[in-house]
Amino acid sequence: MTGTSTAEHTTAPTGAAVHAPAPAAKSKPQTIREFERSMRGLGYSQREAAAIASHGFKAIGTADQAEDQAELSELAALLAKTISILETSS
Repeated sequence: MTGTSTAEHTTAPTGAAVHAPAPAAKSKPQTIREFERSMRGLGYSQREAAAIASHGFKAIGTADQAEDQAELSELAALLAKTISILETSS
Protein backbone atom coordinates (compact mmCIF):
# COMPACT_ATOMS: atom_id res chain seq x y z
CA MET A 1 0.00 0.00 0.00
CA THR A 2 2.85 2.32 -0.38
CA GLY A 3 2.15 5.39 -2.43
CA THR A 4 -1.63 5.51 -1.74
CA SER A 5 -3.20 8.37 0.14
CA THR A 6 -5.63 7.94 3.02
CA ALA A 7 -8.33 9.82 1.10
CA GLU A 8 -8.66 6.89 -1.27
CA HIS A 9 -9.65 4.59 1.60
CA THR A 10 -12.20 6.76 3.44
CA THR A 11 -15.95 6.29 3.19
CA ALA A 12 -16.95 9.72 4.48
CA PRO A 13 -19.13 11.70 2.06
CA THR A 14 -17.60 14.72 0.40
CA GLY A 15 -18.96 17.84 -1.23
CA ALA A 16 -22.51 19.16 -0.73
CA ALA A 17 -23.71 15.97 0.94
CA VAL A 18 -21.60 16.74 4.00
CA HIS A 19 -23.46 19.97 4.76
CA ALA A 20 -27.00 18.97 3.78
CA PRO A 21 -29.29 18.60 6.80
CA ALA A 22 -31.13 15.35 7.25
CA PRO A 23 -34.82 15.66 6.36
CA ALA A 24 -37.12 15.84 9.37
CA ALA A 25 -39.12 12.70 9.95
CA LYS A 26 -42.79 13.53 9.48
CA SER A 27 -45.16 11.05 11.01
CA LYS A 28 -48.41 11.18 12.89
CA PRO A 29 -48.20 11.07 16.67
CA GLN A 30 -48.79 7.53 17.88
CA THR A 31 -49.98 8.44 21.38
CA ILE A 32 -51.82 11.24 23.16
CA ARG A 33 -48.57 12.17 24.90
CA GLU A 34 -46.78 12.55 21.56
CA PHE A 35 -49.65 14.73 20.32
CA GLU A 36 -49.53 16.88 23.47
CA ARG A 37 -45.74 17.21 23.09
CA SER A 38 -46.28 18.37 19.50
CA MET A 39 -48.82 20.95 20.66
CA ARG A 40 -46.35 22.18 23.30
CA GLY A 41 -43.76 22.51 20.53
CA LEU A 42 -46.18 24.77 18.67
CA GLY A 43 -46.44 27.10 21.65
CA TYR A 44 -49.49 25.85 23.56
CA SER A 45 -49.29 25.57 27.34
CA GLN A 46 -49.38 22.18 29.02
CA ARG A 47 -53.00 22.73 30.03
CA GLU A 48 -54.00 23.88 26.53
CA ALA A 49 -52.20 20.95 24.90
CA ALA A 50 -53.97 18.46 27.18
CA ALA A 51 -57.36 20.10 26.51
CA ILE A 52 -56.81 20.07 22.75
CA ALA A 53 -55.70 16.43 22.83
CA SER A 54 -58.76 15.42 24.84
CA HIS A 55 -61.50 17.63 23.41
CA GLY A 56 -60.19 19.34 20.27
CA PHE A 57 -59.50 23.00 19.64
CA LYS A 58 -62.95 24.05 20.87
CA ALA A 59 -61.80 23.09 24.38
CA ILE A 60 -59.57 26.13 24.68
CA GLY A 61 -61.52 29.35 24.95
CA THR A 62 -59.86 32.67 24.43
CA ALA A 63 -60.24 35.88 26.38
CA ASP A 64 -61.87 37.40 23.30
CA GLN A 65 -64.57 34.74 23.37
CA ALA A 66 -65.26 35.43 27.07
CA GLU A 67 -65.50 39.18 26.37
CA ASP A 68 -67.80 38.53 23.41
CA GLN A 69 -70.06 36.35 25.57
CA ALA A 70 -70.22 39.06 28.27
CA GLU A 71 -71.11 41.69 25.66
CA LEU A 72 -73.81 39.45 24.18
CA SER A 73 -75.31 38.89 27.63
CA GLU A 74 -75.35 42.63 28.27
CA LEU A 75 -76.96 43.32 24.90
CA ALA A 76 -79.58 40.61 25.52
CA ALA A 77 -80.45 42.19 28.89
CA LEU A 78 -80.77 45.65 27.28
CA LEU A 79 -82.93 44.23 24.51
CA ALA A 80 -85.20 42.50 27.01
CA LYS A 81 -85.53 45.77 28.97
CA THR A 82 -86.36 47.71 25.78
CA ILE A 83 -88.99 45.17 24.75
CA SER A 84 -90.52 45.35 28.23
CA ILE A 85 -90.72 49.16 28.05
CA LEU A 86 -92.27 49.03 24.57
CA GLU A 87 -94.87 46.46 25.66
CA THR A 88 -95.98 48.49 28.69
CA SER A 89 -96.24 51.75 26.71
CA SER A 90 -98.54 50.39 24.00
